[in-house]
Amino acid sequence: MMQERAARTRSALIQAAAREFEHRGFTGASLSRISASAHTSMGGLTFHFRTKEALADAVCSACWTSTARHVAEALTSPEPPMAALGGFVTALLRLVETSVEARAAARLRRERPASGTTGRPEAHAWAPALKVLLARAHAAGDLRAGVATDVAEALVVRLIDGTELSARGRHRWSGTGAGTDAGPHEASAEQVWDLLRTAIAGPGTGA
Repeated sequence: MMQERAARTRSALIQAAAREFEHRGFTGASLSRISASAHTSMGGLTFHFRTKEALADAVCSACWTSTARHVAEALTSPEPPMAALGGFVTALLRLVETSVEARAAARLRRERPASGTTGRPEAHAWAPALKVLLARAHAAGDLRAGVATDVAEALVVRLIDGTELSARGRHRWSGTGAGTDAGPHEASAEQVWDLLRTAIAGPGTGA
């Protein structure tokens, strides 16, 4: 029972910290606000996380736990290369739309002091998998003639970064850190991928 309660408190603190980091960044985040949001005392917070740095590490690790599943699924997918790539990009777009940990990790990657970044999984830890999937698509002849894999990679990275910033703005003004699906006037992840695919895929290439 004690272990279950401790696990719930730790999870609540990570969620509260993710919301705080998402909207205020590392420097602006307050441990007292995080503890209040998680409905625990400062003593309870420091029992689990002695520093703000440790909390930020936990948020980034939570993001990577979610991302790692998508990485594994994409790299082992039996689908054709372009279809596997599409599934991966779509999953990443959905993740930044719906996961406060993913959006917080992305902001921490950009703003966190460089002195504390060694050995920590970051928001772009999925980039090596993206390189592999693009290389497979290129080897299969699925990329449009003249589209270099590094250019396609940069396009995907900027698309996901832009989606994260847009989602963070929506959640900030709506007053919630919880993920939501795209609104009635917003493109879905699948629609965004369909448009991106037309830009990078060769004629006759499947989704």
